[in-house]
Parts: sequence; structure tokens; C-alpha cells
Amino acid sequence: MIKSLCYQLTDKQLNQQVEYENGKEAAIKWDIWHMADHNRYHQAHISQLRKWFSQS
Repeated sequence: MIKSLCYQLTDKQLNQQVEYENGKEAAIKWDIWHMADHNRYHQAHISQLRKWFSQS
């Protein structure tokens, strides 16, 4: 669903600034990148846990 939504966003929308915490702002494209990077981080942990459990 998010992938489909991302393909519909224009450059203007991607560059729109939004507030995210304590008055800080970031472009929507940064927010999308951050979510993807955070997901990758968790996937790496899951992969490592699977490896450890398969060895025990």
C-alpha cells in the first residue's frame, strides 16, 4: 500500500516540509527514507535472530 502511494507523490509533495517532533521539520521524502531504513534495521535483527536460533 505504501509503495503504491509513494509512486503517486509528486516532487513538490515529496519536498513538502512536515513537523515531526518538538517543532522539528523534515521533507516527506526524508520521512519515507527514514521508515525504509528503520525497517531494514529491524529486518537485519530478525535475520540474525533466525541464524542464532537455527544454530541452537
